[in-house]
Amino acid sequence: MLVSFAESIVDSSLTQWIQGTYWLWPVMEITHFIGLTLLLGGLIVIDLRMAGFMRSIDPATTHKLLPAVIFGFSLNLITGILFFYGDPMRYAINIGFQIKMVLVLIAGINAALYHFKVDPLLRTMDRNLASPIVAKLVAFTSLGAWTGVLLLGRLIPYVGTG
Repeated sequence: MLVSFAESIVDSSLTQWIQGTYWLWPVMEITHFIGLTLLLGGLIVIDLRMAGFMRSIDPATTHKLLPAVIFGFSLNLITGILFFYGDPMRYAINIGFQIKMVLVLIAGINAALYHFKVDPLLRTMDRNLASPIVAKLVAFTSLGAWTGVLLLGRLIPYVGTG
């Protein structure tokens, strides 16, 4: 399915523009890195607090980091789509990219669990109490998934394909 989509866009004007614009790929790399910094920087604080660390921070206060996290994810989503369009056949068959996308999906499902189940608990939680088990599970899943996304994204140029 991914290969079929890649074949359908390989000759698109967007692909040609990305490949033909000398300065665009480095700018996208820098933007992707900034997005990843915002995303992971905020999530590390949120997730570690949810996991029960840094108890001096009010759990509800970590919620204020979410706009930076969402902005970082948005930057990565846009640049990630442009990367795929820029070299669709390479990404479509790359095992590192494929696993990375599965981890992004897991992280998204985990974020929904956070939004609907954990966030309401944290808003009213006493900072001196231990974090609920569901919060710890969501926190460690998030940390693991996003660490995997980071590592696999870095490995895409180096791992085998298919």
